[in-house]
Amino acid sequence: MFSNSFWDRVGISLSGLCAIHCLFFPVAIALLPLWPVAESIHFWTHPLLFLLIVPTVIFALRNDNLPQRIPVLLYLGLVVVAVAWIFHEWLGLWGESAVTMAGSALLVAGHWFNYRFHQTKHKSGCEV
Repeated sequence: MFSNSFWDRVGISLSGLCAIHCLFFPVAIALLPLWPVAESIHFWTHPLLFLLIVPTVIFALRNDNLPQRIPVLLYLGLVVVAVAWIFHEWLGLWGESAVTMAGSALLVAGHWFNYRFHQTKHKSGCEV
């Protein structure tokens, strides 16, 4: 259907969007007079992004002969983002942002290594 590198590019984009959201939202809250609207948008952003990130990780990991660090980074990033989403009230706004940023960084790193692995493998003439 789509190549693994496509899913890695989508994963990097979604993880970057998640990181931008976490950096921007605390500032927007301070400046936005429409708190109830912003809170409802913030409430639905996490489940939506998580539901978009899960398939990108699954589809990006379809290859069986990946270096072990790639699935570890991607699954760990997914778990960290899930923890930030599930425990957001306990972590607070800044804690949630920090944990989500860490998860996003793990996801971006995992997708980047996966992308580079497939690019290198493709250039060497191996079938992916």
